[in-house]
Amino acid sequence: MSKGPTNPIQRQIRLPISKAIEIAWKSIRLRLSRSLVVTSSIALAIAFLLSILAGEAFVKSLRKWKTDFESSAQFRQLVAERTEREESVREQARRLQAAVGDPGAPLDKPISIEVRFGKGLNQIKDELGTLPAGVAELSKALPQSAGAQEAFGAWLREARLLRAVRDQVAAPEVLSGKFQAAGVPTTAAEVEQARTQTWWVIGLALLVAFVGILNAMLMSVTERFREIGTMKCLGALDGFIVKLFLIESLFQGGAGTIAGVIIGLVLSIAAAVWSYGSFAWANVPWGELGIVALICFAVGVLLTVGGALYPAWQAARMQPIAAMRVEV
Repeated sequence: MSKGPTNPIQRQIRLPISKAIEIAWKSIRLRLSRSLVVTSSIALAIAFLLSILAGEAFVKSLRKWKTDFESSAQFRQLVAERTEREESVREQARRLQAAVGDPGAPLDKPISIEVRFGKGLNQIKDELGTLPAGVAELSKALPQSAGAQEAFGAWLREARLLRAVRDQVAAPEVLSGKFQAAGVPTTAAEVEQARTQTWWVIGLALLVAFVGILNAMLMSVTERFREIGTMKCLGALDGFIVKLFLIESLFQGGAGTIAGVIIGLVLSIAAAVWSYGSFAWANVPWGELGIVALICFAVGVLLTVGGALYPAWQAARMQPIAAMRVEV
């Protein structure tokens, strides 16, 4: 008995990755609103994570600067210079008081205090906090006496230099005050407690984002039963379906993560400058911020892909005839 002709099993055709990328991109465009939900959720989660980590990096950098500065030779030199300038200011004040008490021959043409020193006495007092003599007394003597003007100018220069030195010496105390105003923990126990609370909050935020991504991707699978069934009837392999959903999630996660990193960096730097002023600009931890940004980018991509794994697996294991029969 002769056997009839048989057809050999043909090699299965595997679509290139470029075709999966093309289909995923078209799917995102067709379901733009759902894609924006996934993208915005991951962007907000990553922005929150980065702002927390960047804020800790700023505080760590400022604490290090404060500790290093207070123990540096420069700080000790500034303290010694402050003492010397305080004595110099007192000496110049005594000379000015002597010149005011004995102004000598008056000038032929009185000179305005504002013209001579650039500011009025009240403005100078507001600037430095004090004057070496009364405003009325100085207002009477300075326009008429060259000696009093010279003595006042010497005192003014020394007083301004003293104020600059005092500001530098007081910088660590000012920063400590800003820490207290911002509610930054100072003791080791407070720092550890705050770190634990921070990680709990971060974990909850990432969990919420993960659940949101998972739900959105599952809804995407539900909406595309017929599409998935049609592709499988046309010969699409399970691996291709998985690739399709993972690439789609990578597009959304990549865009959301980049947006979250940018938003988080801008907000964290702005918050640090708002809280710590010039201290933040002078001690921006660029290296740590770069590392934090890379970590957040990796977390965002992994979070999105992780949220898409189960929906992709569920879509791949669907039977074509069952998918085509579902009413959506």
